[in-house]
Amino acid sequence: MGEKLPLAVDLDGTVILSDMTKISAKKIILRRPWYVFLIPLFELTKGRPYWKKRVANLVSVKPEDLEYHEAFINWLKEEKESGREIILATASHIVQAIPIAEHVGLFDDVMGSEGKLNLGGKYKARALVERYGMKGFAYCGNSKADLEVWPDAGEIIVVNPSRGVLSGLHQDPDILFE
Repeated sequence: MGEKLPLAVDLDGTVILSDMTKISAKKIILRRPWYVFLIPLFELTKGRPYWKKRVANLVSVKPEDLEYHEAFINWLKEEKESGREIILATASHIVQAIPIAEHVGLFDDVMGSEGKLNLGGKYKARALVERYGMKGFAYCGNSKADLEVWPDAGEIIVVNPSRGVLSGLHQDPDILFE
């Protein structure tokens, strides 16, 4: 058997059993309730990447307070020990993703939303193909947005799938963590 493909891993619902945007939005609304009216305005006028950047700069989330998918993390540790390259590839803002990656301690690199690009779905697929080539990476994810990434991946790993994800796949996953 040849060398294992680089492993790109999603954050929300995959490494952590929650969603950074939802966690951050709740924190902001508790501290600054008037933001509930600004969220749709930011989304419509400046776009999701702007909103994520704004949220990431206003709210700090302690990585040690998050709930992690322990069985999946243990598998990632085994993959890392075997010499496999592992990168965190998330639509969450890079400012929030880097501390989580450092806390987990398994990732060789971090790709996340920044600037004007929300690194989710087709944009994540495009970035991974640019970096590794078509079918040149394995991808671990859990959501319908990941259905746009898996066709370009050489290996499909489904972790904690959200409703309808398995039925949306056009092939069986190589590995499934529930």
